[in-house]
Amino acid sequence: MKNKWNVMIEGKEHEIMFKSGAFRGKKIVDGVSTPVKSKSIFIRVFDEPIELEGKTLHLTSIGAKVDLAVDDVYLNSKKPYVPLNEIPRWAYISTAAIILIGWFLSGLFGLLVGTMGGVFVIKRSISPNVKNPMPSCLGISVLCVVIQALLLFMSLAAASAL
Repeated sequence: MKNKWNVMIEGKEHEIMFKSGAFRGKKIVDGVSTPVKSKSIFIRVFDEPIELEGKTLHLTSIGAKVDLAVDDVYLNSKKPYVPLNEIPRWAYISTAAIILIGWFLSGLFGLLVGTMGGVFVIKRSISPNVKNPMPSCLGISVLCVVIQALLLFMSLAAASAL
């Protein structure tokens, strides 16, 4: 995906870029760099307003997808701009629970399954396309715990076979 846009506002061209970093990203507007802080510790999520010539643009990201909304339309996806929702508390609790359950049930592989499931839960919980994300997020969490339990039983079966 493109993380650089040239936008014409009031007859002036502005260059807007996003550069991702290890822990923080940077938005660069006409050469001026500003750090961007994610709303989540598990996945990159932000909705940064940019004021130019009396117009508000929105630089947004969910995971690896970064897009710029001008006149309430995203430039990359051509979809209408919808403000990102706040990450609900239950999504954080669910994510932490499946990560911890995975660690205790099946160690490193369970931790990886829990982390991947947590990323999906957070992405789904703030998706503007879903009216009520809780049922699907609960389903993802249950699926992760089932996979983690299967990993536990497979490791127990392998250990007893030796």
